[in-house]
Amino acid sequence: MRVAVASVVQESNTFAAAKCRPEDFDWAEGEAAGAVRGVNSETAGVLEVLEEAGAEAVPLLRAWAMPSGPLTAEAFGAVREALAAGTARAGRCDGMVLSLHGAMAADGFPDADGQLISEVRRALGPETPLVISLDLHANLTRRMVEPVDGLSAFHTDPHVDMAEAGKRAARMLLEILGGAVLSIGLAKRPMLVPAETMNTETGPLAAVRAEALAEAPPDLVDLCLFPVQPWLDVPELGLGVAAVVRGGGRRGAQAFAERTADRIWARRGEFVMRNFLPPGQAVSVAAASRVRPFLLAQSADAPTAGAAGDSPAMIEPLRRAAPLVSYLTVVDPAAAARCSQAGEGAEVTLRAGAGIDGRWHPPVEVAGRVLRAGAGSYRLEGAGFHGMKVSMGRFAVLAADNLRLLVSERPAWSSDPAAFRFAGLPPEEADIIVVKSCSDFRPNFPDSSPHAVTVDTPGAASPRLERLTFRNAPRPLWPFDQF
Repeated sequence: MRVAVASVVQESNTFAAAKCRPEDFDWAEGEAAGAVRGVNSETAGVLEVLEEAGAEAVPLLRAWAMPSGPLTAEAFGAVREALAAGTARAGRCDGMVLSLHGAMAADGFPDADGQLISEVRRALGPETPLVISLDLHANLTRRMVEPVDGLSAFHTDPHVDMAEAGKRAARMLLEILGGAVLSIGLAKRPMLVPAETMNTETGPLAAVRAEALAEAPPDLVDLCLFPVQPWLDVPELGLGVAAVVRGGGRRGAQAFAERTADRIWARRGEFVMRNFLPPGQAVSVAAASRVRPFLLAQSADAPTAGAAGDSPAMIEPLRRAAPLVSYLTVVDPAAAARCSQAGEGAEVTLRAGAGIDGRWHPPVEVAGRVLRAGAGSYRLEGAGFHGMKVSMGRFAVLAADNLRLLVSERPAWSSDPAAFRFAGLPPEEADIIVVKSCSDFRPNFPDSSPHAVTVDTPGAASPRLERLTFRNAPRPLWPFDQF
């Protein structure tokens, strides 16, 4: 039994300033695409299940890019060509598992994932089973569902079950190859909610899943909730629910998905984001707390939500918190280069931030001493994306009184303590850490995250959805329109 395995993952924020280029992807083709041992990823989960079943896994492609704006035409063309070439090289396979994000857009293709699925289906032919795995933040569309024989997705937010989602997808494919027929029901609702309110352990989604599973049909294979990342201005945007059942009971799968979607819709008022504070007030709360490090979530500038990560809005509020030691990341290639050229120990004055997306805050002048300069890759150590190799490019740490400003060419994963350790900033030595993250930081800082405060700053990933202008999304759409 030969099973093709491929992964193309990018989450698009259509409000972001910078588009995704071919060089923004980490590419691996052929056997190299299967080198994911020890990584919490969908591909790792797929390969583990196939190995246990004695199936021959045929890795085709692993392409991953940091969330950003939509793909350029060149980038999407490169992805399509690489996926098509890998499928052709693999030859005849008995089935395929394709891992996608589900919220990827490209120039001319608002449903880029749906386009890839359609092209893969044509390449495989109508008889070869195709199962997909998706992120919980996917914007699930009918074009994504209709060509596939099964689907699974992350059940968790913050995401910690990537490998498990891959395992579920692989098991579905093995069931199908063993003769099972799976049916998928898709229900959509016209609503968007802030990413901060999607917690699957304590939020309304947790209650909905528990209630739904208590009444689930006996042939249920998987229930996937897709609250959809909200910074995606595309047609067919909205919350989705997918139910996968054994047998040809498409009607039953659809009915269960609809009932579950109705439960979420009835609770929509519980998803309203209210607990955020302006920067100065948030810093005051941190200063008064005994929790160390105290986390301030500047989610509007979260690179893992597609924002540039270059906002300097927290520099002055943190400097006013002296003598408390604070860590802050700002993407600024020019500042990183200047500090690196000056060398460790040098005194420099620079204008930091707002070089990629200057719509939200002007650059801020900072004077300080270069504590460390470096470059290279490191592996994430938190629960989410554990073991994944990432790079912030060239970086430098500037000490400006009590502030430790980490400037870098590429975004630092401030949601994971590994980013700070790699830069020579032990998290346990900070009083305040700004995490540019909506929720991914929570399992990675277990002692601090229950006390974290979300900071109200503008940005491309703002939880204040009313600050963003949607032109392509279907209307009416809650919470912008009343029902």
